[in-house]
Amino acid sequence: MPIAGITDGTGAVLGAAGRDYSQVSKLDFMTLLVAQIKNQDPTSPMDNAEFTGQITQFSMLEQLETMSASLQDNVAVGTAINNTAMLALVGRKVTVEGNDLTVTDGKPSENMIAAAASGKAIVTITDDAGHVVRTYERPVTTGLNDITWDGIKDDGTVAAEGEYTVSTVLKDNSGADINFESLMTGAVSGLRYSDNQAVVIVNGQEFFVSEIYKVS
Repeated sequence: MPIAGITDGTGAVLGAAGRDYSQVSKLDFMTLLVAQIKNQDPTSPMDNAEFTGQITQFSMLEQLETMSASLQDNVAVGTAINNTAMLALVGRKVTVEGNDLTVTDGKPSENMIAAAASGKAIVTITDDAGHVVRTYERPVTTGLNDITWDGIKDDGTVAAEGEYTVSTVLKDNSGADINFESLMTGAVSGLRYSDNQAVVIVNGQEFFVSEIYKVS
């Protein structure tokens, strides 16, 4: 049987992982350097300074790879430690954005607003059936302000245990609206991770740890 031809194949080996040729490895660098030495012109050999410079570059490449690996290890360790520390939040009360309110043992949970300016907050409490049970006013200043309900309804009776909603309107002395964020306080009932970021579950809603205003 005639042989069609023999070639020095340089293609990918079947079953082998694909190579990322956008990055030069230490082996690639050394291979190029050896090839340069082997194929240099005998009448005009490589200059010592040039040779030393390439060896220095090779040494720097090794150091950079070592530093990169060390940095990645440190980041992984730091992430693991941080995620473990986040477990301590389960069962703790945290303040996050929202307008939920829970009355337990006659005591309403804490509600706050983060106001952009000073003014007057008009707060309305609604029960789970949509009925308004209390309306009251609170003076506020720039920043965090406590607007927690005292648990007393407009008719003077004590509110029953259960779930309520807080609605707030914030106005300045001239009657103009002021920007603000409504904040609620609830217990962390669960914790999960998304892209290495801790996510807490409060009142059935999910929040990143970075969205927590206060832990109490």
